[in-house]
Amino acid sequence: MQYVVQYLDAKGESASIKVEAGSREEARWHSRIPERRILAVREDVLGQIAFAFEPPGPDQKNQALFMQSLSSSLSSGKTVKQSVEQLIRKNRWLKTKPDKLDQCESLADYLALFRFDHFATLMARAAEKAGDYSHALRQSAQYLLSREKIRSEVSSELKNGLLYIFLGGGFFFVVPAFLNNSLQSLMGMSSNGFVKPNQFTLTLMALGQFTKDYAWFLPLLFLVVFFYRKPLWNLVKRLPLFNLIELKRIQERSTEFVAVYEMLQSAGYVDSEIVAEAMQATRGEKRAVYQRVYAHLAKSEMLADALDAEDWDESLIDAMQVFNEVDADQQQFILASVKDTLHLKSVHTSRQISKYLSRIGFALMILAATVAVLGFYLPLAGAASNVTV
Repeated sequence: MQYVVQYLDAKGESASIKVEAGSREEARWHSRIPERRILAVREDVLGQIAFAFEPPGPDQKNQALFMQSLSSSLSSGKTVKQSVEQLIRKNRWLKTKPDKLDQCESLADYLALFRFDHFATLMARAAEKAGDYSHALRQSAQYLLSREKIRSEVSSELKNGLLYIFLGGGFFFVVPAFLNNSLQSLMGMSSNGFVKPNQFTLTLMALGQFTKDYAWFLPLLFLVVFFYRKPLWNLVKRLPLFNLIELKRIQERSTEFVAVYEMLQSAGYVDSEIVAEAMQATRGEKRAVYQRVYAHLAKSEMLADALDAEDWDESLIDAMQVFNEVDADQQQFILASVKDTLHLKSVHTSRQISKYLSRIGFALMILAATVAVLGFYLPLAGAASNVTV
């Protein structure tokens, strides 16, 4: 959660800063502003809404190609600024204002400005600490390409499922809302024996009337879900389908951490420093997860004990149990094995999600077709036969 801390600056004037924290008290602490100068601490509601509607970043394939080119350019001895400016002239899809480019100081700043994937920005910050930009960029590019490959493998089934769900939901709610008056007119003729509605017809008419009467409730529901998404997600994340989505999030978080851990650990950072760096480079729920790990490490616990099974993949936890008991070569082998395992799990979970949605969508379309026949066509056909007779 992001908070706005309003305080008195050195001139005695009101000023404010934005702080990522889990609570107001934590925001006061992270702001590093003396308590006597803090005027108020409030949630950054507008910031949350702006972040939710922030335009998407560039296509991930373009991001991966850009980072591969940038890696080659940095390997030739050019500075980050020189490499980025050179590539911007060649990649016209990167649109940004020159004054904003001048404000960037590190590679992570440039990637954040271009709205690149969070993982790429996180790896860039880790590379800044480890001093190995080329390796970080290659890893980021491989990660994005791998994720794009997974998405392309399951996209067809996923798109069909979402399309069927959209069309089925539209049939049950939107179409009856538009046709409700016409249906009521037809059903009003039932006293003369023209159209006799059945239970399916009445149900569709009721859904259509509900849509017309309570359509205004949808924006309100959206706002409630948006502002209370964290507690709501905690309630539903163990339900079917939602548990798969939560598992996918855990696997992606674990993959990111392994990549950052591998880079900083090889550079000589200890576990607490690695987690602290990851915590500083993230926001929202991921930051809260890293904060919980860091709190355990601060109590002199081992990293394997600090990784909660609800937040991290079991393969990562198992690997950390023996990580400090082997030599450097074995440690690199363990991290590589964990990354491969997480990749395979991510592919499997993505396919499960797409199949689940596809089945739901297909079932909804079958139900919609059945209700259309039983609720619309049969009553009309019966009425037409009565007229013919």
